[in-house]
This record gives sequence, structure tokens and C-alpha cells, in this order.
Amino acid sequence: MNDDKMIAIQKLLYPKSIALIGATNNPKKSGGRLLAYLTKHRYPHEIYPVNPNETVVQGRKCYKTIGELPEGIDLALVIVPRNLIFSVMEDCSTKGIKTLVIYSSGFAEVGEEGEILQEQLVRKANELGIHICGPNGIGIVNTTENFFGSFSMAMETPDIPMAGRIAFVTQSGAIGGGMLSRIWTENTATSHFISSGNEADLDTADYISYLADDPNTEVICLYLEGIKDGKKFIKALKKAYEKEKPIIVYKNGKTLLGQKAVKSHTGSLAGDFQIYEAVFKQYGVISVREIEQLFDVARTFLTIKDIKGKNVGIVSTSGGACTILADSCINSGFQLPPFSPETEVEMNKLIPEFGVVQNPFDTTAHIVNQPENFRKVIELLLNDPNIDTIVIMLTTVGEPIASLVAEDIVQLVKSHKKSILVSWLVSEALAKNGFQILRKNGIPIFSSPEKAVTCLSYVSDYYLKKKGKVDLISGKGSY
Repeated sequence: MNDDKMIAIQKLLYPKSIALIGATNNPKKSGGRLLAYLTKHRYPHEIYPVNPNETVVQGRKCYKTIGELPEGIDLALVIVPRNLIFSVMEDCSTKGIKTLVIYSSGFAEVGEEGEILQEQLVRKANELGIHICGPNGIGIVNTTENFFGSFSMAMETPDIPMAGRIAFVTQSGAIGGGMLSRIWTENTATSHFISSGNEADLDTADYISYLADDPNTEVICLYLEGIKDGKKFIKALKKAYEKEKPIIVYKNGKTLLGQKAVKSHTGSLAGDFQIYEAVFKQYGVISVREIEQLFDVARTFLTIKDIKGKNVGIVSTSGGACTILADSCINSGFQLPPFSPETEVEMNKLIPEFGVVQNPFDTTAHIVNQPENFRKVIELLLNDPNIDTIVIMLTTVGEPIASLVAEDIVQLVKSHKKSILVSWLVSEALAKNGFQILRKNGIPIFSSPEKAVTCLSYVSDYYLKKKGKVDLISGKGSY
């Protein structure tokens, strides 16, 4: 990616001042919501509304024209009808505003006429020396800077967690906004949200390349429909892999009918799914089968500290859950080794006479009624040399024991190098505080044992390959 694009994305994600072109007092219009959300979430820098028909917008001085704006504005949020876009671009360039988010629709996504208009848009941008996010997107969010530059109702999510480490780039604004609201509700914080729209200028590859260097981002999630420049895309994937920034992608348009639908959505070419999968595998990209797995896997990456091998220790409050987890682990290529003799001796001291010490380990309801013993069991496995990672499966463990168990898990995660994954089947209403304790401490809760094992499999494969079991770039090595 060239330097001017890097500068443009820096201003796109970390703007120190904003011109909002198309701002309005009407809360039902996108321009009204956009300004309201910027204000609600306390964007810390100057916002300059522009609307030829207003003098004051939502309590702020409104400028009649772009030419009246002060100098040195970083970013223009452009939310006007498409027939005004070209004059706005010219005025912004004259004013020295070289980075724009264009929310307007009616371009390549609407067919041949729109494609021609979008081509003209790109030519004009190149002529003026400006860069564009969009068109046909829902905006940008950077929680590390309190910048909520989106009109999506996801911005109304209560208690949005701030300053996370997951960046989310989406080629579908509606799907992206919906997913964003859900993960925020589950207390998963993001660093950046980028609705890339039709990608007339800046595209997914540009964003990946930038985020690979971004200090606030550790994991990159993509909702991908198609790409326009394969070589540039591959170069960006390779950079992220070398920078140890895992990429998790949900690729839409896996079938011929789905590929046609992609074309009508953002004007992108979906391409052959098998080709994408081959590229993803070569460059360490995790391609998930279900869209919900995007963030399940991302949260797992932030939870996992170190993977030395595929030996899993299972602890559950249910014998049936032990069986499910055992099957899932074996089917995913994990091993369930016996506990060390020292661990077995100590565990036998903690369980009733009818209990059996084995991997997977069923604590029985008896031990859960003594949370201090449950903690001791987990601690024994954390210190067991035969175990690399621990999966805990809780069933109908409700309050007040739920909170005690959750607190113990948090403390153990913080004090040990090995990683713990938690699956919890009980209704959240019965263990609400316990769920909140885990989430607030960055520990994901998987709603089923299979989901926990699937995510662990994705992440462990990534890290073991990074350690040289398999060289993804050259394909050499053994695993």
C-alpha cells in the first residue's frame, strides 16, 4: 500500500477533526443520526456540520458551504444524495480535505448505470488526489478514540465496551452493524469497525495492510464478498501473517447463486470459493463456516496465551457433557491424555468415593457444591505437564455458585500461562452475574461444547503452524 493511502486510512480511523456534510436536525435522517451518535459517544475533537439550509444543527454552528470551513480538517463524512457527490468532492479537495467517507448509495450495487457512475467517481477521486471509503457503506467506528462515525442503530447499543483489540472490516453494512451490536452486547470490545461499502477506492486489502501495523489491533475479522485485485489482497494477507495478526474471514458467495447475489449487493465479483480457500490456507487465514464463528474465534485468540500441543484436559459438571467434549476433541484432532500420577493422587482427595479420576473428568454435582474444590481441580490440571489446554464445561450451575466459580476461573486465567476455555449451558438468566464476570475479564463463554472445541481447533492449528509444525508460506514441514 502506498504512503498516501496509509495517511488516508490514518485520518479515516483516527481523525482529529471532522466535517459532516449533510448534517441535519432531523433524527429520522441518516445525517441527523450520524451527528447525534458522534455527540452521544463524545467524539473528543471538532465537528463541523455543513448544510446550506441550516445555521444551527443539534446545537452546533452549521456552515452553509464547504468553502466556509476552517483549514486543516482531517476527514469529511459525506451523507448527501448521489447527484451532489461530485461537487462535494471538488469542494473538499479545494479545502484540502483529502479523505472522505461516502455513505451514499446508487452506485455499482444498482447495475450498469451505477457501475458507470462509480467509475466516474474513481476517476474524479484520482484527479483530485483524494481517497474514499465507500460508497454505499454505514461508516467507521474507532472505540479507542471515541469516534463513532456511523449512522447504524448499532451505535445505540447500551454500555458499549471501549478500546478492544478486534478490528472488523465488512463489505455488508447491514450484516456488519447487526453483528457489531451483538458482540458489543456480549461485552466484546472492538478496536475498529470499517464498513467498506462498494470499495470504489480504498478496499479490504488496504485496510488489512494498515491494521497489520495498528498497535490497537491484535485480531482482524472480515466479512468478505469479493475482491478486485488478487495480488494486492494476497500481499496484505501475507503481511498480516508475518506481523502475527490473525485474520478470520467469513466468505460469502460460496455457490453460483450466492455469487450472483453478491454482484447485486456491492457490485463485487465473488469469484470461485475454492480459489479463496486455497489462498486462505496458504497465508494462515482462518476461514469459518458460520458467520457467528467470526467473533467466537476472535475472542478465543484473545483468550489463548500459548499453545504447546494438542493435549486437552476436560473438566465438566456432567458425565454426558464429558462424552460430547471427548467426541468433539477426538474428531478435531486433539488428544485426551491421562492425568499425571501426581494429579490423580491429589484429585482423588477432592472427589466422593463414587467419583472416577480420568480425562475427561466428571466432577459430579458434589464438587460444584464446594466451589473451592472445583477451583483446586482446575489448578491441578493447570500444573499437570500432560495437559496443554483446559476446556471447562459447566451445565446447570446457577447463582450464587455461578459467581464464585466465575471469579475462580478469572483468577486462575490471570495467574497461569495455560489457557482455559469455558462452555456454559445454563440459561444466562440463572447465572447472569457469573456470565458478566467472565465477559468483563475477556473470557468468552461458548454456548455449546462443540463451539468451544471448534474455536480451539482453529486457534491451536494457527499457532502450532506458526511455531514451525507447518510453514504455511512455503508449504514445507510436517504436522
